[in-house]
Amino acid sequence: MTPSNAEMLGKGGTLGVVLIHDIYGRGAYLRSVAESLAAAGVPSASVDLFGGKAPATVEEGRAVAGTLTDEGVLGVLEEARVALAARLEGPARVGTLGFCMGGGYALLGACHRPFEFAVDFYGKITHVEDVAGLRGPVLVLLGSEDERITPWAFAELLPAANRAKTRVSLELYPNVRHAFHRPGWEGYDAPAAAAAWRRTLDFLSDLRGAAPVRPAHR
Repeated sequence: MTPSNAEMLGKGGTLGVVLIHDIYGRGAYLRSVAESLAAAGVPSASVDLFGGKAPATVEEGRAVAGTLTDEGVLGVLEEARVALAARLEGPARVGTLGFCMGGGYALLGACHRPFEFAVDFYGKITHVEDVAGLRGPVLVLLGSEDERITPWAFAELLPAANRAKTRVSLELYPNVRHAFHRPGWEGYDAPAAAAAWRRTLDFLSDLRGAAPVRPAHR
């Protein structure tokens, strides 16, 4: 596993987010998310799990992702958490936010490292009982037509969260598929993407005790 080489954007405040990319690696899409967070006053650290590789296809991305290990990824996330916390003020709260593969790692990181919250855009973890390790709330954003992640979330994740007595909120967007938030993807849905991003900003605003901030995002 390579070092995170996290891209930092913004500083100050009491809440920050470690951003985790999808199967295409860290690129313009994740940077646009970081910029949207910065516009809302939320500093971020965008990690690079692929060591600079930028897969051109899903197949290439899966090949690179197959070389990752959970422990290696957790190490990268923890490194970014510590670096981001040093840029914040006071008793800061640092959480994770990721998409698809990165959404799963966002949840995994919150289960195994001292993150205060997680935002998971349509990602999953292998061992749902890991949610017993959560330190704070989790927001999971799903498309109703996502045949892989959404059934798992309702059948496995929610029951595990109930058993562990942890706070997990699911937001289900109707008639949209997996990766509905990613522009250029065949399943992209602009209204659902905008609604999910507003929900994300509301979630973050609640965590820092501020009034909701809703800058435009796409």
